[in-house]
Amino acid sequence: MVLVSIVGDFYSSVLPIFYEYKEKITKHIIIHDDFKNDEVHARKIINGTCRFIEKNNLDIKSFVIKLDEDSYKAIRQVADLLRGHIADSNELLINVTDGLANIGIVLSNIFMPEGAKILTYDRYDNEYNVLTSQTMKTYKIETSIPIKDHLFLKDVKILQMQDTSFADKYETDINILFEKYEADRLLYVNSFENQHALKNVATGFLYEHYIYNLIKRLNFDDILLGAKIQDNRTNDINLVNEYDILVMKNNHLHMIECKYLKVLDTTALLYKLDSVKESLDEDANIVIATNFDTYDETQNLANKDIAPTYKRAFAKRIHLRGSPCTNRMTFIKEIDTLFALETQNLDALQRATHNSIKAPQREKMQREIANYLQNVLHKKINFLQQQEEELLRLLQFKTHTKATPQIKKMMSNRLFFDFIKLLIKMKTSKQEYVSIYDVYEYYETHLKAK
Repeated sequence: MVLVSIVGDFYSSVLPIFYEYKEKITKHIIIHDDFKNDEVHARKIINGTCRFIEKNNLDIKSFVIKLDEDSYKAIRQVADLLRGHIADSNELLINVTDGLANIGIVLSNIFMPEGAKILTYDRYDNEYNVLTSQTMKTYKIETSIPIKDHLFLKDVKILQMQDTSFADKYETDINILFEKYEADRLLYVNSFENQHALKNVATGFLYEHYIYNLIKRLNFDDILLGAKIQDNRTNDINLVNEYDILVMKNNHLHMIECKYLKVLDTTALLYKLDSVKESLDEDANIVIATNFDTYDETQNLANKDIAPTYKRAFAKRIHLRGSPCTNRMTFIKEIDTLFALETQNLDALQRATHNSIKAPQREKMQREIANYLQNVLHKKINFLQQQEEELLRLLQFKTHTKATPQIKKMMSNRLFFDFIKLLIKMKTSKQEYVSIYDVYEYYETHLKAK
């Protein structure tokens, strides 16, 4: 069986059909337009599917055809090329989903009378139609693509992700921490030797676990916690982003961003999430779970100065929400609705409550959580303590006339100077965008081998 995938604007829509037929096809032919933007999208599908085939030892040969979609002659030539790959038109499947209309129409007119099947995928119902010259039948996609495979097929690499065992083990304790106590106050009283450094990240780290626990029993197909990914946009541009929680349902990849902060530049965050959305899915829903007192966006939409930003975010399916800690039932129901999870017995999940705990149990919980975070962040905390004083001193030398040749040479390294500025920003910014994680990763990536 030969599968032809015509890559168009919603380029990841070709993936569910490829994944559904991966055990049956022997050849996969990708067709795309020669327009530059189409080439970028097609290249991701080409690289991703080829690597997926190799990784899973599938017996599939891949071929790529680039053409001018506006040239009838070019499309006819493509038809001739396809004939060279098939012994019988009956073995040909042409996936025209969200593809280039001219190519799909012409190839359908040529091959459908000869017995080829035309496939169209409905990404909203997660089903597909198979058309022949005489019939049209509808089939439900049987296998939802796991998140790892979905990203892999789009040439997106998962660099790391968090283990959920800690969240599962201490689910009740973490829920109590956020729902019954002020997490900041409880967590940092005599808990850490490095209180200042840990305080920048630890509560947010636990908040991701809390949100994960709230939704992990909903009817999703797959879920990842704390995924760091590298999106290979072109040969020269590789974008690295971190996603707090990723959820897959019916081949739709959605995201939850967790922000447990007293001060948050929501406008900047909304624009940031809009820019990284393409790495997930073209029609992904993104929910931002904050610890704001006001849960919905009514107040923001009524403010004429910031309303346009929130209206734009809403149109882009980015939803800013207040604290689930005091709105558990509303949050769980909204996630189920926005992500179209259709969870059974949802009321039982919504009604789950957690009682206050006595002092000895609270102190034990506090110590165990603190020890876990201490171990997870140990390397990064040590790094900050060892580097901070020296880096700040070197920054002052930037305008100092008595800087030694060695210092001047060090400071001539632009990456090093940018790193110091990143450290300063992390220490002085009231926003969450630069944390010890950012500083450490910059050091590991750009400076460690220098």
